[in-house]
Amino acid sequence: MNLQKKNYEIITDELRRIIEAGLIKPGEKLDTIDQLAAQYRVGRSTVREALSHLKALGLVESRQGGGTYVKKPGLEPLAVLESLQNSNAELSQVLQVRKILEVGAAELAAKHRTAEDVEELGKIIGQMRDAVGNEEISRIYDTNFHLAIAKASGNAILETMMTHISAAMFRTIKDSRKLWLYSGKDTAGKLFGEHMKLFEAIRNRDPKLAVATTAKHLAQVENALQSVK
Repeated sequence: MNLQKKNYEIITDELRRIIEAGLIKPGEKLDTIDQLAAQYRVGRSTVREALSHLKALGLVESRQGGGTYVKKPGLEPLAVLESLQNSNAELSQVLQVRKILEVGAAELAAKHRTAEDVEELGKIIGQMRDAVGNEEISRIYDTNFHLAIAKASGNAILETMMTHISAAMFRTIKDSRKLWLYSGKDTAGKLFGEHMKLFEAIRNRDPKLAVATTAKHLAQVENALQSVK
């Protein structure tokens, strides 16, 4: 088994250390993709993957007008976040919170989404489509998709709460997708189809379908995680 880290993982770790050390402060802009690619001697796509991972972890955000910025730290103590990342019992609680937050977020997004929200969700859906079969990247885009829905809800408090649990949410997505992929070769495509259906419900301003699709999806996540208890 190859334990060597991929380039995007190395860049993710390096940028995370820089952010956590306070060398780039909340609200400050990261270097451009071209600058980071030149600095680390990698392609632009590798930098994009690293930034997507940092976004999934709730450390950075993209802003209208371009650029990636360091987010303000969450309210939870670091110890709580660590327990969410490493404890299966806590992950069960995270999933309960996800069901409460994400069903409501999907409904609000279908009601209040803007053209910019649809564009952002559509971009992530395109990334997810292109990444089908590449599980390491797919789960990052999966997390970003759910965070983008929270943003599209138009409720800043809801978006903040989702961002605060994003690291633990990434773990539930990672674990459930891993289990699903063992169940059949068509699973990755079906997972993408579920997200596409949710995107269309939000784009078409159909809150009932958005709620039903999200609830069904999270029930499947719960079933997958419970299957290994």
